[in-house]
Amino acid sequence: MSNQDKLHILGKASPVVIKKLQKHDNAVKENAIWLFAGYSFSGNKIGDSFDIFIRESDQSWNHDYKIKLQTVYDEFGRTYASIPDGYKTICLFECNPSIPPMIKKLPSLKTWEVTNNSIFLCNHADIDLLHASSNDSVLFTAFSKMVVSSLRKKNKRTFSMQDVKGILPENTPQLIIDNLFLSGTLKKNKDKLILSE
Repeated sequence: MSNQDKLHILGKASPVVIKKLQKHDNAVKENAIWLFAGYSFSGNKIGDSFDIFIRESDQSWNHDYKIKLQTVYDEFGRTYASIPDGYKTICLFECNPSIPPMIKKLPSLKTWEVTNNSIFLCNHADIDLLHASSNDSVLFTAFSKMVVSSLRKKNKRTFSMQDVKGILPENTPQLIIDNLFLSGTLKKNKDKLILSE
């Protein structure tokens, strides 16, 4: 996964920063949050949505929320219709159904600073693990965990290959499935897959 596929979120905007921003944007919904984004080459536009976020420190992830980009400011207070390449920004995001607990727990920042609690926002459909760089083990692990979690939610232990492929991005399922076989998480019995306990 390249930097163009993910948006690095450093933390929440502090109350002091929010007060300055609210001079420009007074109407902020209850399920919206201002976040500091690091230098970006994502090219995301206002209205773009993310469906996965991954905590950098422990590779924990979540895909139960939709996070939509609403507003973009640069460090000088200029607004943009998209996140400019190479800029650090403060962005307003609308979260549905609510602000995720992992995002609420981000550090409160007054400026752009790197922390151990940052997260990445991305879309599973944009991720190509076949061409991922070596430092994207975070995504590989997250997708493996996503498969196991999704299968366990179905309350059964036997699945078809199509059940597993339906969870993953179109261009990556076999790589993740092979990893789950190698780790012993999935076993094959004829044409069925069995999830280990």
